[in-house]
Amino acid sequence: MNAVSATPDLANLQRIAVKVFVATDSTITARDVIPVFHRWIQTGAVNGLPIDVANYSHLPTGPCVLLVGHEGHYVLDRTEGRLGVQYNRKQPLEGGLADRLLSITRHVVRAARLLEADASLSTPVRFLGNEVEIVAQDRLLAPNSDETLVEFRPALDPLLTRWSGNTDWTVSRQSGPRAPFRVAAVTKGTDTLENVETRLFESSNC
Repeated sequence: MNAVSATPDLANLQRIAVKVFVATDSTITARDVIPVFHRWIQTGAVNGLPIDVANYSHLPTGPCVLLVGHEGHYVLDRTEGRLGVQYNRKQPLEGGLADRLLSITRHVVRAARLLEADASLSTPVRFLGNEVEIVAQDRLLAPNSDETLVEFRPALDPLLTRWSGNTDWTVSRQSGPRAPFRVAAVTKGTDTLENVETRLFESSNC
């Protein structure tokens, strides 16, 4: 087994996942999401080439339902007991790390907004507009270290500024040598994901 490098190489990092969280006064289930994901495949509702839906709702933690795609997966996820929607990018994106991070975040926010607007759900769902989680899924390029966080911030900070409009954020890294590089960003401000979507897509043709 190859040893994990202690030196980050974020310029080449492509496999990134971004997650937004369901509000505490809201919920959504695998039973709700499975037909929605199938409909997204049929209607081309999300970017990329969606292929199939996989149900992992029997697992106590981690992914519940995957919309498997060529470029990346849309996931109803409950890692560490926190329910949310994640976009897990698999294929390379052009541009620098900040550009790639913005693109992936747009994907997951757009998917969450589709769920918020979906009248077929058993109950309406609402996502938090003041919290986001980013996971680097390549331990060789992004070891879970303070050094990686320092090098990651120049790409992360412009995203957070665009997300909230210059609100102060608290950024923390999940520790543990076996854990992937995972960053949680939280702001005390309250906002809707609808407003976040508007800011993320300003001056964009995406």
